[in-house]
This record gives sequence, structure tokens and C-alpha cells, in this order.
Amino acid sequence: MKRIHWFIIRSFIGPFLVTFSIAMFFLIMQFLWKYIDDLMGKGLELSIILEMLFYVSASLIPLALPLAVLFSSIMTFGNLAENNELTALKSAGQSLIKTMRPMLVFVIFLSISAFYFSNYVLPIANLKWRSIYWDILDTKPQFMLREGIFYKEIQGYHIKVDNKTGNSGLEGILIYDFTDNNSRRIIRAKTGEMLKSDAETSESKDSVISDYLFLKLANGVIYENVNSHKFEKVRVDFQKSFFDEAIIKFDMSGFQMQKNNEDLYKQDYEMMNFIQLDRSLDSVLVLNDSLDKEFTQTLKNNFLIFNNSFIPADQTDSINSDNIIQTDTLIYLDSIHDSEYKACMAEVQNEIRNVKDQLYHRTILQESREASFDQYKSAWHKKFTLSFAILVLFFIGAPLGAIIRKGGLGAPLVFATLFFIFYYILTIAGENMVESSVMSPWSGLWLSTMILTPLGAFLTYKAANDSALFDRDVYKRWFNRVIRRQK
Repeated sequence: MKRIHWFIIRSFIGPFLVTFSIAMFFLIMQFLWKYIDDLMGKGLELSIILEMLFYVSASLIPLALPLAVLFSSIMTFGNLAENNELTALKSAGQSLIKTMRPMLVFVIFLSISAFYFSNYVLPIANLKWRSIYWDILDTKPQFMLREGIFYKEIQGYHIKVDNKTGNSGLEGILIYDFTDNNSRRIIRAKTGEMLKSDAETSESKDSVISDYLFLKLANGVIYENVNSHKFEKVRVDFQKSFFDEAIIKFDMSGFQMQKNNEDLYKQDYEMMNFIQLDRSLDSVLVLNDSLDKEFTQTLKNNFLIFNNSFIPADQTDSINSDNIIQTDTLIYLDSIHDSEYKACMAEVQNEIRNVKDQLYHRTILQESREASFDQYKSAWHKKFTLSFAILVLFFIGAPLGAIIRKGGLGAPLVFATLFFIFYYILTIAGENMVESSVMSPWSGLWLSTMILTPLGAFLTYKAANDSALFDRDVYKRWFNRVIRRQK
């Protein structure tokens, strides 16, 4: 490989790595800002949060990678054009396409890697971080008493303390106990202390450790409302008892994060590669066809009645007898009594209502199956859209940098941001239109690529022919020429 090729690749890799790292940082911060309410107050270990962020960062690469390619390609060719290095290469007989070739090879390799990443790594990352996230959601907030505020996260108890002394000392304790349906207890204590203990169940050697919190109370009183049916002879609705020391045990197992089985999430379309999606799509199509045939046959068998005597002889062969319930008895409405006529009409109305209900539920079920099919089809197309988006944005960024002739973080950052926002809006709009059944999965998922590909070809053509597309002086001269002609 020529030295100039190594030089261009090195000029591209540096901005690419910096841009990719910055984009990943901001996307991860956006994720934390979105889900911070679900993570706070759960007493999670740092390792669990870092593990979830690691898998989340993998799922955010499809957003950061196109932006990094677009920005670094604009910056690289902008620097080459601003330092007249691109002009020197052209004067030496090397065209813009040849100058782009080493970067194009690198981008193609990056695009192929993005496909394998999207197909094999991304489903695992989605499975991991979503399973961890749902485990965190099932975890109760950390047991934390605040002075003067009732704590209600423990089922059956409302706890309030006036003061907290030290790490575990409490003063002015008030507890409402709702654990017994037959009685309600109010417990007051002057002082108390929180004691943590781990108790292991003896069912098996691999049994789960249940955490308990013991609240040791001193110098208190218990007020208890008791239902009268508990006593046969004496009516007692209220009783009061004093204690010098008492211990209340709270089960804290719900406050610890329990990992669920990941197999619960594996059937989701986002957790599959494109081979598994192909199989799922075939299964869905077969299931839909069988359900449609079954429903059609049910309607024909239940609500289609034919009499052989009214079928012409030359048309008997054209009628499928399997779908017809034949009968030899034909009842004429004008030959029955009024009561029988009304009964027949009522029966017919009931049958019509039943058919309408069946058709309505069938329509809802059909729409649900079509939406599910579109989701699987969209997930299949997403395996390829990322790779093509990287190539298209490169063919936009590289010639755009050669045209604007500006490097650094000024103009390249502005143009990269504008084009990436345009690409992102098209991508989200296409996905939303697929979800609302306005567009098919193919056209919706490839909408941004279909629109940006002609734009990339146009910019490449203009840059190869040294077009001053963004030169203000060119437009001023053209405008002045038009004015002179009019005068």
C-alpha cells in the first residue's frame, strides 16, 4: 500500500475514534437521564449498573457509528482540501475517487463488521440489558427511613420516626400494622434500633438467602382494634398493652434484586439474528394461512345452506360440495304462523349478531397478527440497514468535506449535525409509519437510504468535478449576472 493511502487512513481513523467515543458518551448519558428514576433508591451495586451500561452501550452503537463515519469523513477531506493537499493530489493525476479509495476500503470493512455485530452481538446485548432492567424494576426501593415521613414500601406497615441517632438508632417511633385482617395495631415506642441479619433456609444446600430486618423497640405501647367475633362472651373492641422491649421482624427479600430467567425474553424479535427471523417469519405465515382457512371453513359450515333442487344441472359440477351443507327440506316463510315467523326472525338476528361479533374479533386478531409480522419483518431489514447507512453517509461526508474545504470542528460539525439529524428523522419517520401500517416494512426501513443515496451520488459528482457548491462568491456572481441581463 502506498504511503499516501496510509496517510489518508490515519487521518480518518483519529477523528473517527474521537467522534465515536463522544457520541457513545452522550448517548449513554441520555439513557441514564431517561431511566434514572427507575435506578435511584434501589441500593444497587456498582457492578450491576456497570454491567447494564456495558450492554446498553452495545445497543447504542447503531446510532453512534453512522454519526462517527459522517463526521470523520467530512473532517478528513475538509482538512485535506483546506491544506491544499487534495489540490496537490489532483495535480499529480489522482482523482477524488482514487483519493477516497483507501477510506472506502476501511468503511466497507466497517460496514461488514457492523452487519455481523447487528446480527449476532446486538440481539445478545438487547437480551442482557433488558433482563437486567426488568429485574431492577421488580426490586423495591431501598429501606431508608426519613425523619417525620411515613415509609410505606414494606407491605402491611407504615413506619415513621421523629429522630435518627447514629447509624441505627431511632427515637419517637410510630408504626401502623395492617398485616392482620382481623385487627389493626398501632405501635409507639420512645427508642429503637435497626438490626440486620441473614437467615438461610434449610430446604437445600443451594437455597436462597432471605434477608430480614429486625426492629428492636424499647419503652412502648401497643393499641389494637379487635373484632368482637373473636370473643364468645366478652365484647372487646379495643385493647392496650405496654412493653419494655419488643422486636419486629421484616422480610427484606423483595429489596434484593433477583435475576429472572433470560429465556422469557428470547422469543422477542429484537433478540434474534436474521436466520432465526427467517424461520419465525415462515412460521407466522404458515400459522396465518391455517387460521384464515380454518375461519373461512367455519363460516361456510355454520352459515351457508344450499338446497340441491335449486341448482341447475349444468352448474352442479362448478360448486364445491365440501363447503356446502346440503338439505332436502326447504321452509317457506309465507307458510308458517306469525309466532313462528317472529321466532325465525329473532333467531336470524341472533345469528347475524354472532357473525358480526366473530368478524369483529377476527379483524382485531388479524390486525394484531399483521402488526406482529411487520415487527419481525422490520427487525429482519434492520440487520442490513445499518451497513448500507454507513456507506451512504460516507459518500455524503467525504465529497462534502472536499466541497466546503474546511477542517477542524467548525463547519464540519455543523454540516455533520444537519445531515445526521436529517438521516435520523427519516429513519424514525419510516419506522413509525411501518408501526402505523402506513408503509410496508421494506419501504419504511429503507426510506432514509433511498433518499440519501441520490444525494450522496450528487455530492460525489459535484466534488469530482471541482464544483463550488457552497461558495458564496459563486452565487453572488451568478446573481449579479442575472441582474445585469435584466437591466
